[in-house]
Parts: sequence; structure tokens; C-alpha cells
Amino acid sequence: MMQRPSSDAPRAAGMAGLRRAALAMLLGLNLGWLPQAHADLFADNEARRAILDLRSQVAQNQQANQNQLTQQAQQIQQVRSSLLDLANQIEQLKTEIAQLRGQQDTTTRQLSDTIAKLQNSQKDLTQRMAPLEPVTVQIGGKSYTVQPAEKAAYEQALAAFRNSDFTGASTQFKAFLAQYPASPYAPEAQYWLANSFYAQKQYKEAVVAFNGLISGYPNSSRIPEALLGLANCQVELRDVRLARVTLKKLVNNYPQSEAAQAAKDRLAKLR
Repeated sequence: MMQRPSSDAPRAAGMAGLRRAALAMLLGLNLGWLPQAHADLFADNEARRAILDLRSQVAQNQQANQNQLTQQAQQIQQVRSSLLDLANQIEQLKTEIAQLRGQQDTTTRQLSDTIAKLQNSQKDLTQRMAPLEPVTVQIGGKSYTVQPAEKAAYEQALAAFRNSDFTGASTQFKAFLAQYPASPYAPEAQYWLANSFYAQKQYKEAVVAFNGLISGYPNSSRIPEALLGLANCQVELRDVRLARVTLKKLVNNYPQSEAAQAAKDRLAKLR
């Protein structure tokens, strides 16, 4: 007895074909997406490498910045150390300058003291040497150079005469002439010696002294006065004749002198 085909067979066959068609379509679709997926995967790798490179550059920049900061910090520290050393050197220089100023002040004071001492010593030496240095004097209207001691001795004898100490004056004038025979004061000393004797009424000694001036110092400005003094001594010795001779000699040789006028008056009285 033959069986009749089941009604489910065509349905099963159709479903199988449909499945095959859908699988084919699905496979077709999946095969079309493969290039795009591969491209997307490549792009992700490039981005990842770029990110890694960027991170590496950032790390390198950070390290470089850190190194630069470290170097700058070291340089700043070096500058600070240099400034500190400079400040210390400045303070040391200030101290040395202060010391030098102190030494300079001390040296200046010492120098000033030394100069003052030298000036005082020079002044003292000048004062001590002054009595030993020659001096210029005026004698009979002329300038002469004499020793201080010589001048002092003459002035001392003359002072004694002016004080009416005729004995002391004659003694000092004789001592002066013995010690300074070539002195410019010698004619003056001889003249005042004669007058000292005359004041003591030692007329003979006065005559000798006046004649010593007249013969020993013929160019002396005291000659006219010496002749008048000599004539006075001769009158006192009662040698009127010789006194007249002396007075005439004075009038004839020195007519313009004051002593000549006194001699004329004296002659008139001796007649």
C-alpha cells in the first residue's frame, strides 16, 4: 500500500534553501566589512604610537626642563656663594681701610709731631748759632761784618763809658784791642779808650791813646775829634805851644769838621 508524500517535505526543503540563501548573504556581507575593519585597526595602532611618541617627547622635555632647572639652581647657588664671598671681601676691605685710616692718622700725627720737633730744633739751633754767625754793623757811616762776640765786647765797654764807669771802660777797651786788633771797631775802641783816660784825668795815658788813633788809623772818621782831644790833654799838661800846633793842624787838615770850629774857638782863647 503506497504512502502519500508528507506535506512537510516541501516546507523543509524551502526552509533549507532559505537558510542557504541567508547564510550566503551573511557571508557576503561579512566579507565586505573585512577591509574596513583592517583599516580601523591600522588607525588605532598609529594613534597609539603617536601617543607613545608624544609621551616620550613630554618625558624628554620634562627631563630637559628638570636638568635646566637643576643647572639654574646650581648657577643661582654659585652666584649666591660668589655674592657672599664678595660681601665678605668687601667687609674685609672695609676693615683694612679702617685700619689703614687709623694707621694714616697715627702716621700723620707722628709726622706732624716730628715736623714740629724739627722746627723747634731748627729754631733752637738757629738761636744757638746766632751768637756765632757774623753780623753786619755800621761804623763811621760804613758797613762792616763782625763776629757777635766781637760786637758784644765793644758794646759792653762802650756801655761802661756811657755809665761813667771810666775805669771799667778803659780796662775793657784795652782788653778789646788786645783781643781784636784788626777789628773794624778798633779805631772807635782806641778813641773811647783815650776819652776814658781823659775822664779819669790820666792825661798822659790819654795823649798816648789819642796819638795811637791818629798814627794807627789815619783814615778813621774820628781823627778830627782825636786831634781836638789831644790838644785838650796838652792844655791840661800845660803844654800850650804844642796844643796850638795840634789845633792849627786840625783846622788846616779838616776845615769842614765840627772839631775844626771848636779848635778855632780854642785857639782864640789860647792867645
